Amino acid sequence: MTKVIIPIFFIIITSSFCHATEKVEKVHFHYSHSKATKCVQSWLAMEKLLNTKGVRCQAVLPIKGFPYLRGNIKVLSLAPKISTKYAAHRWLELLRRIDLQARYAELSALSENDLKRFCSDAGIKNCIQGRIRAYVAHCSAIIMGDEKSNHDFLQVLKKNARFSAQNSGGTAKCFEDTETLDGIAGQDVLNSIFAPPGSFGGSSAILQKRIMLQKATRPY
Repeated sequence: MTKVIIPIFFIIITSSFCHATEKVEKVHFHYSHSKATKCVQSWLAMEKLLNTKGVRCQAVLPIKGFPYLRGNIKVLSLAPKISTKYAAHRWLELLRRIDLQARYAELSALSENDLKRFCSDAGIKNCIQGRIRAYVAHCSAIIMGDEKSNHDFLQVLKKNARFSAQNSGGTAKCFEDTETLDGIAGQDVLNSIFAPPGSFGGSSAILQKRIMLQKATRPY
């Protein structure tokens, strides 16, 4: 099947609510169907909006070339240890969930007009937080699913994750506990990445419990 290649525009924020600059990266998205093409267009527009408004989470770091994955220093530093498909799958899902949780907080900090503009561009008819989050999570899964089909996907990701671990995050406070990201990246979750299949009840189950706890205690 023919793949559509769309370049990533990596946006660097110099300070909160200040100016932003753009540069074209050499890393590319690789998609296999039209839904992913639409998702990446919306995703890049969302990245530009969040960066321009200066609402990026302080405790998590973006991975160059992978704007739908993020982690803190501890999670990103695991990259050299990822050597099996099971560990890779769990690590990737953790990076994606960290980005989603941070992104929900960032989107919640936008003005009503900014959110309406994003919804209009993305084709989200009912512009409420629940619908926005569902759309973002759906696109995140589609993007990562397609990109994982590239033979050098994990190699590039691990390399860029190690590089990202040396940088600093944004200025917005999205997590109370920056060490565990409010439990999403707790030590039990990190241990489960390298556990044999079926151990710990599955890392996805642990992450789901963390997410449900956050929904019950946090406003976004």
